[in-house]
Formats: sequence, C-alpha cells, structure tokens
Amino acid sequence: LPDGDLLLLERSFSMAGGVKMRLRRIYGESVEKGAVADGPMLMEADMGYQIDNMEGLDVWTRDDGALMVSLVSDDNHSMLQRNLYLEFVLHED
Repeated sequence: LPDGDLLLLERSFSMAGGVKMRLRRIYGESVEKGAVADGPMLMEADMGYQIDNMEGLDVWTRDDGALMVSLVSDDNHSMLQRNLYLEFVLHED
C-alpha cells in the first residue's frame, strides 16, 4: 500500500465448506525477520458470497484518487469453478 502496509490474501478450502477467503492488513512497521504476520481483518467471505478460489490480489489508484483492491480467480479448466474479477474501494480510516 502507499503507506508501506501490506494486504494479505488468506485462502482455505474444505470439501464440507467449500472455499473461504480473508483479506488482512499487515502494518509495515510490524514486518521483520521472524515476526508473525498479523493485523486487522478487512474482509472475510465464504460460499455465501460470490467468490471462488481467489488467487490474485492487486492494489491500484483510480483516476479520482480512490485506492482500489482487485481480486481474481480462475476456473482451472473445471466446470465446478469460475473466472472472477472483483473490485473494492479500500477506505482509509
């Protein structure tokens, strides 16, 4: 992120629950050798939302200055999965 923080995309899968994902902010000053990556959860989603096996993350600035987060998944050539592209505005508090 522009301020030196990181966004971490956490993913999980189980046959019973399907796919899940979380987006966590890691404060830049907490990143050091041997440290455990931890920070506030910005987003959490499971199969109750329009997600799939989200594998890609990008942060970019829109022309109006808004900080955007893009998440992508691919279908792995499977009829059970989908290609998705999701965009969110990251609100700085």
